[in-house]
Amino acid sequence: KLPVPTLKQTCDGYLAALEPIVSSEELDHTRKLVGEFLSGGVGERLQKGLERRARKTENWLSDWWMQSAYLDCRMPVAVYTSPGVVLPRMHFQDRQGQMRRFAAKLIAGVLDFKRMIDT
Repeated sequence: KLPVPTLKQTCDGYLAALEPIVSSEELDHTRKLVGEFLSGGVGERLQKGLERRARKTENWLSDWWMQSAYLDCRMPVAVYTSPGVVLPRMHFQDRQGQMRRFAAKLIAGVLDFKRMIDT
């Protein structure tokens, strides 16, 4: 079964994903909002609903992913999805530097692939 991350793990991951792309003011504001989301109310209700779903299914995410990634978009799946960019799990020592280099190489590779398709 696909495990459900804790609400704190999800929020920590969200903040970590935002850190390199938002200003420090935006990050501080988002941290405040995440703190409010974590402390009772909506966040806990959503987490409980997700945990209920996980108890009833083998993989709580797969149906949502299938719908969102492939079925909601009414364009040709073969052209507008990118299984060619599925990569093995990466472990970064220096998060900022290595991730930026990796992202740059990934973008360059995708653009090379697009150029091959276009020409």
